[in-house]
Amino acid sequence: MDKALHQLVVRVEKALDQRERAWGVFLDIEGSFNSTSYDSMCAALASHGVVLTISRWIRATMEGLQATATLGETSVRVVVSRGCPPGGVLSPLLWCLVVN
Repeated sequence: MDKALHQLVVRVEKALDQRERAWGVFLDIEGSFNSTSYDSMCAALASHGVVLTISRWIRATMEGLQATATLGETSVRVVVSRGCPPGGVLSPLLWCLVVN
């Protein structure tokens, strides 16, 4: 378990044991990588000084991606129109640039 998370759990447990109030706020960003638009990612790259060639290359890796869902003998294929590239370190980097 992450050290910071462990320390938080210890503090909350201590407060509860002493019948004190324990407040917590958690940021759930699940799904955020999937809903970030390509335009916002490219704009964030530009605003952080990334050269246009790199921005275009990143966009080219995202555009045209397809997702397929299959249930039994039925398949549906769609062209993905938003979302950070799957896997690797690029997704969190792009998302952080957009949020920043």
